Amino acid sequence: MATRWGICGAGKISDDFTVALKTRPTEDHQVVAVACKLEDAQEFSRKHNISQAYGSYEELARDPDVDVVYVGVIHPYHLKACKLFINAKKNVLCEKSLAMNTKEVKEILDSAKKNNVFLMEAAWTRFFQASVQIRNLLSWEYIGEVKMVRADYGVPLLHMSRSDQKDRCEGALLGLGICCLQFISMVYNGEKPESIQASGTCLETGVDETLAVILGYSKNRMAMFTCSAGVELHSDALIVGTKGTIQVLSPMWCPTSLVVNRKETQQLVPEPSLSLNFTYSTGKRCEIEEVRQCLLKGRKESPDTPQAYTLLLAEMGDEICQQVGGVYSQDCQNMATRWGICGAGKISHDFTVALKTLPAEDHQVVAVAARKLEDAHEFSRKHNISKAYGSYEELARDPDIDVVYVGVIHPYHLKACKLFINAKKNVLCEKPLAMNTKEVKEILDSAKKNDVFLMEAVWTRFFPASVEIRKLLAEGEIGEVKMARADFGAPLFHVPRSDQKDLGGGALLGLGISCLQFISMVYNGEKPESIQASGICLEAGVDESVAVILQYSKNRMAMFTCSAGVHLHGEAFIAGTKGIIEVLSPMWCPIALVVNEKVTQYPVPEPHLPLNFTYSTGMRYEAEEVRQCLLKGLKESPVMPHADSLLLAEMEDEIRQQLGVVYSQDCQ
Repeated sequence: MATRWGICGAGKISDDFTVALKTRPTEDHQVVAVACKLEDAQEFSRKHNISQAYGSYEELARDPDVDVVYVGVIHPYHLKACKLFINAKKNVLCEKSLAMNTKEVKEILDSAKKNNVFLMEAAWTRFFQASVQIRNLLSWEYIGEVKMVRADYGVPLLHMSRSDQKDRCEGALLGLGICCLQFISMVYNGEKPESIQASGTCLETGVDETLAVILGYSKNRMAMFTCSAGVELHSDALIVGTKGTIQVLSPMWCPTSLVVNRKETQQLVPEPSLSLNFTYSTGKRCEIEEVRQCLLKGRKESPDTPQAYTLLLAEMGDEICQQVGGVYSQDCQNMATRWGICGAGKISHDFTVALKTLPAEDHQVVAVAARKLEDAHEFSRKHNISKAYGSYEELARDPDIDVVYVGVIHPYHLKACKLFINAKKNVLCEKPLAMNTKEVKEILDSAKKNDVFLMEAVWTRFFPASVEIRKLLAEGEIGEVKMARADFGAPLFHVPRSDQKDLGGGALLGLGISCLQFISMVYNGEKPESIQASGICLEAGVDESVAVILQYSKNRMAMFTCSAGVHLHGEAFIAGTKGIIEVLSPMWCPIALVVNEKVTQYPVPEPHLPLNFTYSTGMRYEAEEVRQCLLKGLKESPVMPHADSLLLAEMEDEIRQQLGVVYSQDCQ
């Protein structure tokens, strides 16, 4: 029976691949389906006389008549496409590069192993007759022990769309250099080099234009290659042994001519039935037949391009990219978010403990700063942090930090945030973001001016229970919300600073903000039409207990009570026209909901060190939100946007004005 192929993608490389298939006997190979945008797939099917044309890859994955899928889309989409077909139990031949980095390659390989299907990276060069001859000559030691390998591949590509576009993930290495790298790996039989030295030039878009790479192998053996998307190179290759040389004449990536100890031999490829887009593309017939033979033998990988070779190529590619500075968005997902901690107090301790509940490959604390160096040293020893600074300015200058967690008390937030923001650091700042609306606006304006990410650490919003609340409200589970209420009270005046005005003490900014943000979340950031506040203030001028009623449009209301003098239940509820959502205590770090009398638990991970505050490992959720926002290039969180921080400050100012609580920052 013929091997029945499905083609994923209707671009130039898929066109050439299909032409190459037609050079094989029809009793051995048939293309039965193609998938792309429907109009493109239909045009492709007419051109190549293919019976099925699909407008989605999912339809191709479901086609029972397809034995193996050729993935010919551009490499940023390989991971998603490969996993789609592999999970549908399809065998896959995927164009090189198999994926964008080692992490993605491992994900594809693991998926293939789990689903027990054949998978091969289409490193077509290896299957040309000339490459087969090279491997035979090397196994016979025809040129003695190999001491040096060299390969070059350069073609001016920057006039082509996407060749210089980082989001389309082109560049010299992934577009051209992989052919040189796989050739070297083939010659050295998949051996891992002992060292890699790479240098290159990158365009303003961040992609590599030209690369030169030297690889050191055991036993004083070497290899080198040059690739360029900016200029044309000879594009030949050379293998030097102790008894002779093998020269691969241009084009080395689809070799048809070898010179072995000065004797030239040619291995021509068939003529195409249709015009080709790339040089000698009918040579793809060799990898096509390799797939068929592997399937007939029940193999899950090719012995000539085993999956270990594919993984090695990805690892070497990652190392080269790292040295040259060519980092793609997919690579960022493979890199940990590097945190700096500003402040060595209790909340910073708990935040750092919470970070340790997340994968180390995603989050790392690399530095801590405190006003006193000894405090930073003690914190760093406790949490195994490599760098400790005795000033915040040193932390701001550290080039290895992606984002700073500001855990100092709120009267110092303005100064600290502006320091880090002006140093182009992304910032997660503890709540409240600042002392009043004026300060909040100053921080937000600074973040916008410096084009950095900023988020107020309203941790409650990121708990799974809060995510569920927003989902239930969006789905109308309890009908139209008519009332929201929250309480948070804890005796705090035995704690230093809680009643000190110059240190930002008081119930509203310390506790009430958790109630206020909850109400604001429920009403989706809507500004209340009126606020009525009443409370008790201490002689020091800070608020001890506060009760607030908020009136919203359409006869909706909210109320909250907070106290730093007495213990309150610490619960919240949302009443709608069709039911009630109750948030059990502690509502500020919710782990249990009662929805229309049904209880659901949302436990948080256990800490590896004792915590200072209740369920502080739940801070992991806001930390992961920061990472995801940074990976997406966002400057604010859609869950806790800047507009919500500004609204919170405005409401707090109004409440304090009614209570008569005035801080020194309000008078400036």
